[in-house]
Amino acid sequence: MTHAARPVFVLPALCAGFLSVVLAVAPVVQAESLETISLHHRTAEDLLPILQPLVPQGSAITGTGAVLFVRADAATLRQLQEAVASLDRAPRQLLITVGQATSAQRSGTSVRGSGTIGSGDVQVGVNRPPATSAGGQVVVRSGTASDDIRNVSSVQALEGYETYVSLGQSRPFTSTTVLGGAHYPPVVTQSTGFRDVQTGFYATPRVNGDRVTLEISSRQQRLTGAGRNAPVATGSVNTTVTGRLGEWLQIGGSTDSSGGSNSGLVTWGTRADLTQYSAWVRVDEVR
Repeated sequence: MTHAARPVFVLPALCAGFLSVVLAVAPVVQAESLETISLHHRTAEDLLPILQPLVPQGSAITGTGAVLFVRADAATLRQLQEAVASLDRAPRQLLITVGQATSAQRSGTSVRGSGTIGSGDVQVGVNRPPATSAGGQVVVRSGTASDDIRNVSSVQALEGYETYVSLGQSRPFTSTTVLGGAHYPPVVTQSTGFRDVQTGFYATPRVNGDRVTLEISSRQQRLTGAGRNAPVATGSVNTTVTGRLGEWLQIGGSTDSSGGSNSGLVTWGTRADLTQYSAWVRVDEVR
């Protein structure tokens, strides 16, 4: 009787151990299953940087073109599918408008006196040749020059994609090179190249509801003189701003001022220079 009863208790124990092993292995097999998610409007390369933080350790996501490959448990897979459903939509058509303005003002005042004093046949002049008779003169000069440049640039773009617009000209400039040593006469060579004087901007918009985040780089250039080698003044901004669609956002500005004075024997003068640059942007949805 003792030997016949042993199999009755041993077999259930073995079955329970086998079932516990199967249950322990089952989640591992489920986590390693590979699923695909098809995309309709966005590419896998666009979405992977956004989806990667949603994938826990031990799972993986990759993809190319219009397909994502996911190895994860059921809960993570559902979370990824919901995220893709909100992100994989047709990009919104936008109109980006950038306004840039540069104002330059230059002013100066000079006072110069001259005169002749004399007694009899002796004449002495101050800041001018001696005159035949004694007398004095004061000359005052004052002037102001201003230069305003304002431009507005617009371009249509798809959200999430970089766009660029620019208007300008290529101006020739001459460079001079002098080569020579102690034992040979110097050799002077001149060459002509071209430089671009342009006004425009780069921008990459991203929209969430009625708010837009914009990575933008704007530039405004102008010639400040005549001739081939005239200096080029530049105002530019590189920044990221966020705001509502349809409202103007200031993206940057700068002010540069300088001045000076001089004085001497019966002379006096002052000068002042002021340059201001500002840039604004507005993003509207094209419906």
